Amino acid sequence: MKKNRLLPALFFVASMVAVQAHAESPYYVSGNVGVSSFSNIEIADSSTGVLEGTAKTKAGIDLTGAVGRSFDNVRVEAEIGYQRNNADTYTFSRGTFPLSGNFSVTSLLLNSYYDFKTGTLKPYLSVGLGLAEVSLDKVPDPPGVVTETHSALGYQFGAGVAIPLSKTIDLDARYRYFGTTDVTLSGTHGRLGIHGSDFLLGIRVGI
Repeated sequence: MKKNRLLPALFFVASMVAVQAHAESPYYVSGNVGVSSFSNIEIADSSTGVLEGTAKTKAGIDLTGAVGRSFDNVRVEAEIGYQRNNADTYTFSRGTFPLSGNFSVTSLLLNSYYDFKTGTLKPYLSVGLGLAEVSLDKVPDPPGVVTETHSALGYQFGAGVAIPLSKTIDLDARYRYFGTTDVTLSGTHGRLGIHGSDFLLGIRVGI
């Protein structure tokens, strides 16, 4: 009879230990979705560096996914991201004209975070560096269109706040400034870089 009572008790204790160990795991995965707003894209002559014109885009989408590890107040993660903004207008010496196509960036960044443990809310600062693929898709440059992808250095810095939903799940709201170094397009299409603000909302789950 005692054995019959002991086995469920042992099972319950083992389950609680397993849950606690899982809750305290330093590893996590995260996913975010939000708005990407590129700053005006300055297009310069690829040889002289002289500004030729400025492309303006509409606000677009920003998607990120990451896997990371926490070390007390510091977190380190590998993040893959995708941003795309549709073209809006192009301004140069002859005036401002409608512009079609889109500009996008696919990035792979190594990010670092500093978490301020202040209670229920957990604010943080972030910085990251890595590889960025800058793409133009069907952006007009008479007499043709530009559809190209070029590699650049990508970087980000920002701040956010995590709101615990459970021991292993946080709701994450963040702002970041994202940018790339300049890329040189083919032929006479010029040179440009992508910079702008991102507003993201996501979930971080301990694993």
